Amino acid sequence: MKRKPKIKKEIASIYNSLSERPKNVAKEHSLIYHRACKIFGSWREALKESGINYEKARNNKKWSREKIAKEINRLHHEGKSLRPSQLRNNGGVKLLSAAEYHFGSWRRAVEVSGCNYSNGRNSNPKYKLHNNQ
Repeated sequence: MKRKPKIKKEIASIYNSLSERPKNVAKEHSLIYHRACKIFGSWREALKESGINYEKARNNKKWSREKIAKEINRLHHEGKSLRPSQLRNNGGVKLLSAAEYHFGSWRRAVEVSGCNYSNGRNSNPKYKLHNNQ
C-alpha cells in the first residue's frame, strides 16, 4: 500500500522537525492522525510503524482503566452518544485514545465498563448500550 510510507514520513516529520512535541496530535494534525488510524488501525500502531516510541510521544498519561470506565459510565448515564464518531466531534478524542491504549479497542472498553456494545446495522443505526447488571 503506497499510503503507508507517505503517512509514516509525515508522522516522523511531526515528531522530528519540532523543538517540542505536539500537545495534541489529533487536534493539531487531525488529517494525518485520522488517516494514520485508518491505515494502521490505531495511532499507537502508526507511531510504532513510523519508528516513534508511543510512550515517549504521549503527553497525557493521566488516564487509567478505572477512570476510563467511570467516564464511559458517566456519559452513558447522562444519555450522551458513545459512538466513536460523535465522541471525536465532541472533544472525546483523548477518551477514545486512552480506551484504545488501555483496553485495545473502544468496544472492549465499553464492555469492560459494564455495558453491552451493540451497534445496529439497519437503515437507522442506533448505538445501544445496556447495563449488564
